[in-house]
Amino acid sequence: MRSIGFFGDSFCADQSDQSWCNLLAEKLGCQRPSYYGSKGESIWGTIFKFNHRIRTNTVPDISVFCWTEPYRLYHPRLILTANVVPSKDEDPRIYQALDDYWKYLHDYDKDELAYEYALRHYDSKVLSRVESKIVQTWSFRPFETAKKDAGIRLESGLFIDKSLYKTSLLDQSRDKNINHMSVDGNSKLADEFYKICEPYVNH
Repeated sequence: MRSIGFFGDSFCADQSDQSWCNLLAEKLGCQRPSYYGSKGESIWGTIFKFNHRIRTNTVPDISVFCWTEPYRLYHPRLILTANVVPSKDEDPRIYQALDDYWKYLHDYDKDELAYEYALRHYDSKVLSRVESKIVQTWSFRPFETAKKDAGIRLESGLFIDKSLYKTSLLDQSRDKNINHMSVDGNSKLADEFYKICEPYVNH
């Protein structure tokens, strides 16, 4: 059976049977997915995790990327986003430094430019050269949280210009605890992605 891996943030992190990631893997005839998505992940964490797969020659047969928003700092263990709830087990100075960064040093224009340049570079110089089938979509379409339209199109593999964040907002169920969606929402997303992905991954 083919292997499949999901790389990104919390929209592809849930490993339960009802997760759209697991359902999509089943529909595509793949083994149970490898999950490299994690809550609060930045694009840098996603890139570093996939780079490790490349270095160790363990890239899945199908690699699905759910790219997150620009405004997340990278840390190998911690979630460092604005208004994050500090972990009681960590040094409080880390979160004080984070607060100070957002107050005194952060620049949205710089974040957005670095984000766009990094994604375009990674898409054209790295993902275009791997043997894995590449599927790319957005957890957050850039830069929708800032009410902008960056118009970024990614060229490697299959690009699905969809916002999982907006999909989750359309899910009317109150029980949205799997990838920010309900069980039914995950099922519908898996069906939608299967119809788009199947001709590409089986070509």
